[in-house]
Amino acid sequence: MRLADSGFELRDHTADIALYAWGDSLPALFCSAAAGLYATIGDLEVDGKCHAVTLSLEAGDAESLLHDFLSELHFRFETRGEVHSDFGFDRLDEHVLSVKMCMARVDHQKSVFDREVKAVTYHDLEITQSDGRFEVTLILDI
Repeated sequence: MRLADSGFELRDHTADIALYAWGDSLPALFCSAAAGLYATIGDLEVDGKCHAVTLSLEAGDAESLLHDFLSELHFRFETRGEVHSDFGFDRLDEHVLSVKMCMARVDHQKSVFDREVKAVTYHDLEITQSDGRFEVTLILDI
C-alpha cells in the first residue's frame, strides 16, 4: 500500500497522542502536521470568514521550527478560537519559516470536539527524509 504524497495518522501513545505526518516537501509536511493537530482536537468547522495573518519564525533546526509553528497554531486556537484555512509559504527551510495564513474562527455549534491538546512536545521529535518524502512523528500532550 502506498501512502498519499502528504497526510497524517493519529496513533495511540501512553497517555498522549502520537501524530505521524508526511509530505513530499517540507511545506507539505508542515501542512500535514497542522491538519493532524486540528484533527486531534476534533472535527472543526469554521464560520467561513477569514483574515490574513503573516507568521515568521526562526529556529536552530527544522524540528524546532515545526514545534514552534504547531505551538503557534495551537496558541491561536486556544486564545482566539481560530484555525487556519489556507497556507501560502513564502519561505520554509531548516531555520526560517515565513507563511501567509488565512485564519478563521471555529464555529462551536457545528464543530465536534474530541479532546483537549495541552501542548506540542519535543519528545522524540525528528524529521527524516527518505525516498523523496519528509516524515515526522511528534507527541501531543493531551
